[in-house]
Amino acid sequence: MVTQFGIHIKVKDINRSLEFYRAFHLKPDFAYGDNTFRTKFREIQTAPEKYRGVIFNISGALLEIAEGHIAVKPKVFRETIKSSKISAMLHVKSVKTIVNICKERGFKIAAQPRVFPWGTKEVVVKDPDGFILVFIEKLSKN
Repeated sequence: MVTQFGIHIKVKDINRSLEFYRAFHLKPDFAYGDNTFRTKFREIQTAPEKYRGVIFNISGALLEIAEGHIAVKPKVFRETIKSSKISAMLHVKSVKTIVNICKERGFKIAAQPRVFPWGTKEVVVKDPDGFILVFIEKLSKN
C-alpha cells in the first residue's frame, strides 16, 4: 500500500527553481548533486549525484525539483510546461502573504485571488517552468 505521496518536477534551471520554492518558505529536506551544489545544504543530508535536485517535505508529502533523472530524457528538462492539466494544491495560512511574495519577487500570478463558496480563498501561481501551484487558504466560518 502507498505510505507517502510526492511530486517530481523536472526543471530547466535548478537554482532559479530552488529560489522560487524557498521564497514560499519551503524548507529543503534532502539534496543531491555535485559537491559545489551540495555545499548550499550544510544543515540537511545530501548525496553525490551526476545531476542536481532538492526534496522538500511538506507535511509528509514530498515535492522534488531536479534537473535530471535516470529514466527521463534530458530534453524533457528544457521544455516549458504548456498545460495546466496537473497542478499542486498547497494549503497556506494566508493567500495575501503568497500574493505579496509574488509581487516582491516578480513571480507570475496565473489567476488572482478568489473566494469560493466552499469556504476557501485561492490564488494560482506558475513556477519558473510553468507548473501550476494553487495556494489555498481555508476561511474561518463566521
